[in-house]
Amino acid sequence: SFCLDNGDHCVFGANQDNTLEIGLLFVNKRHILKTTWDPSTSGEYACWISRYGSVTVNFVGYQMAWAGMNEAGLMISTMAAGVTQSPTPDERPPFERPFWVQYQLDNHSTVEQVIASDAEIRIAAPATDHYLVCDRTGACATIEFLEGKLVYRTGESLPVKALTNSTYRDSVSAWEASLLGKNQPENNSLWRFTTAANRARAFEPSSSDEAVAYAFDTLAAVSRPDTVWSFVYDPVNLRVHFRTNHNPRIRYLDLSTLDLSCSTPVRLLDVHANVSGDISDDLVAYTHAASFAHSTRFFSQYEGVSMSPFIVDT
Repeated sequence: SFCLDNGDHCVFGANQDNTLEIGLLFVNKRHILKTTWDPSTSGEYACWISRYGSVTVNFVGYQMAWAGMNEAGLMISTMAAGVTQSPTPDERPPFERPFWVQYQLDNHSTVEQVIASDAEIRIAAPATDHYLVCDRTGACATIEFLEGKLVYRTGESLPVKALTNSTYRDSVSAWEASLLGKNQPENNSLWRFTTAANRARAFEPSSSDEAVAYAFDTLAAVSRPDTVWSFVYDPVNLRVHFRTNHNPRIRYLDLSTLDLSCSTPVRLLDVHANVSGDISDDLVAYTHAASFAHSTRFFSQYEGVSMSPFIVDT
């Protein structure tokens, strides 16, 4: 994941590399009452009403966002990071990792607000991911959970707006070493970070269309054989662009034209659907049956997790 500074606005790009290929694109509504699944150590559940509508891409199912952008221009992407360590359970309500992403998109418009939310909620165990978060202004932060605490970098502590599967500290060290003429990192994650960092630094502000094209070219440059999908967010124009390994045509959704009110159904689409261009008219209404079928399929394929259809449905 990375963010390009594009004149008076930014463009955000993210790849998903995974042997699991299934995914659903969701149009999430504002003004929806939600609660967490599990209580804090004091028995409290988090409860909120979504302030913003959003478009997300989800592996597991409804409300379990891997990445997305909301109507305020907040953008988040998830990346695996094996060194993460969950916070110790306390009085803050716990959130499963993808539910944490959806919570941020539901409630916040700035990077500062996402960071501040750590005082009120926490990531549930096991925390195995870290995140790149950016807002409409181009402000970005990396968010990692190291030694049981949220660690963030922003502003001057974020010399490059990018993140892969290594800690940000290790990634920047490898990138800076490469700038001094030392050997390019052999670690694939560090190589991808260095490549994305160099392209982000070399980018010169241009039109929105040119910036989106450059972002897709950057995602192609750091892709792997198991890259499943590539997303590019344009927060000023509120457009979500994407392509997948089963449908390489670039498609898009314009959030400014979507009905994000709670008076109409949530809508969704298979991320690999054989469509092109503006896919607004290709979205279908959410049903429990469709969501249940997708989640059941996910857990049947996801290694290390055995979950019966009864538990999935519950």
